[in-house]
Amino acid sequence: MRIRTVLSLIGMAFAMPAAAQTAQQDYEAGVAARRAGSPEEALKFLGRAVEAEPENADIHLQIGFAQLAMGRLEAAEAAFRRTLELAPDYADARLGLAQAAHRRGDRAAALAELDRVEPGNAEAEQLRRQIGAVVREWQWRIDLNGSYSRIRNLPDWQSATLAVEHRADDDTTVAATAETTRRFAQTDTYGEARVDHRFAPGGNIYLLVGGTPGADHRPKWQLGGGAAVRVHGGPYATILRLDLRQADYPTGDVQTVNPGVEQYLNGRAWITAQWINVWDSSTHSSGWLLRGDVMPADRLRLFVGAADAPDLDAGVVIRTSSVFGGASVDLGDRYTLRLSFTHDDPEGSADRATIAMGMGYRF
Repeated sequence: MRIRTVLSLIGMAFAMPAAAQTAQQDYEAGVAARRAGSPEEALKFLGRAVEAEPENADIHLQIGFAQLAMGRLEAAEAAFRRTLELAPDYADARLGLAQAAHRRGDRAAALAELDRVEPGNAEAEQLRRQIGAVVREWQWRIDLNGSYSRIRNLPDWQSATLAVEHRADDDTTVAATAETTRRFAQTDTYGEARVDHRFAPGGNIYLLVGGTPGADHRPKWQLGGGAAVRVHGGPYATILRLDLRQADYPTGDVQTVNPGVEQYLNGRAWITAQWINVWDSSTHSSGWLLRGDVMPADRLRLFVGAADAPDLDAGVVIRTSSVFGGASVDLGDRYTLRLSFTHDDPEGSADRATIAMGMGYRF
């Protein structure tokens, strides 16, 4: 028995270095394959290496970059975070998380990761400049939208909107909107000015003021504001929102308070829930809105939703059930096309079906 034990210990002593040598060979082969532009092949080697050495931070880091090269942002972020669990000061893992956030379009999260890298890191500064260049590339945005509503047994509604947005700096955006609507043979033109400001990573506020000369169904004047705060980032980010309005319609004053939450599911899909509250002549009405968005491709976004809430489309508070859906697609880097459909069922009034189309141009 003692001889067998000794032989076993001797075998383990020789086997352990051999296993470590094999893991090192797989690691080096994986790194070479990734650098040669073959991330799938790299993952095969790195997968074997990490099985042999699950606590090796370098292997997890290389897995993260291989996943990133294949566009698997969630898997890449998981590998980079595992790297940081094993080696909290690993700058390359922070850079990997920043690159993944940048690809998701989450500039604030990318910059937050770069802020955690020790000053003077050349790669971090280069990525920071790239992110800044993307932001500064589009100084202006112009959106043109139109809609047509068919109402059972009543005249149709039409609307056209022109919005111009300017990025004053990396944190502040100003916009002006003009909207013309025609309802029941009456035409209103509503104008609005708005300022959005990012006061912290993951934190934004906005203020708006608008009005309609000679209003028939749009607000004679309106003040509004709101905020959005990201509770935590990553592919499962949670954002809390609050929107406030005080408006004076031809039918009287109306106040709205709408808290909501936006929950991301994997970086490419998210759900928005909103609690809608309207006060009209000291009468409180409330309801809900639920919407889901998904990006099956980098340039395509689809959405669908439903609501059961007080509606102010005609300047009168009417309980309305709605279903809606649509799509937005980027044509190249400058143009965006939008198409949506909404069906409204107002309480005690005729059903309304609306189709809307729009185009955006950035320069």
